[in-house]
Amino acid sequence: MSENLFEWIGYAASLIVAISLVMSSIVKFRWINLLGSALFAAYGFLIQAWPVCFFNSAIVFINLYFLYKIYSKKDEFKIIKTSENESLLNEFVNFNKKEIEKISPDFDFKLSDKEYNYFITRNMVLVGLFLAHKESSRILCIDLDFVTPQYRDFKNGAFLYNSLQSSFEKSGIDTIKEIAKTNAHANYLKEMGFKSEDNHQFTKHI
Repeated sequence: MSENLFEWIGYAASLIVAISLVMSSIVKFRWINLLGSALFAAYGFLIQAWPVCFFNSAIVFINLYFLYKIYSKKDEFKIIKTSENESLLNEFVNFNKKEIEKISPDFDFKLSDKEYNYFITRNMVLVGLFLAHKESSRILCIDLDFVTPQYRDFKNGAFLYNSLQSSFEKSGIDTIKEIAKTNAHANYLKEMGFKSEDNHQFTKHI
């Protein structure tokens, strides 16, 4: 291999590590940092810079250790019903307004229009909010399915939909609809079992 190629590997490793440092999600940080440190270890090996190689190899194992802890940890989730009259709901929405607008730019902040209002807690930390209303007796439209950035790893959504399914069925609901505002949102809905329809609309049958 040429020395120029070695340099580009070093540049790529530096860029990836830098990107990892701006991740708000600890899971994304660990995975991206793992990739960057692995490239740095390879770079150190190729140019025979053994301190660089050994140090970054150690970081690889540190990232693997924490990723193992993250994925093997059994989290405790809870769904807590709320309403537009509760101050905590309004405080949570106002505090996370900018993040909510990123994933749902046209979100209607009139909370009184929502019929199904639930908080999601994870290990007693308030991490998410689910707001929805009935379009008809059998169709539920999701207004907001929001999780704070550091907890966006699909576990919250999986617990949410599994937990609320029986409640929806008792209410006569057999279809859930939501419009994907971003590509990340669309990927999330697919992971939750929604099927893509026209105009960025996704549907999930209970």
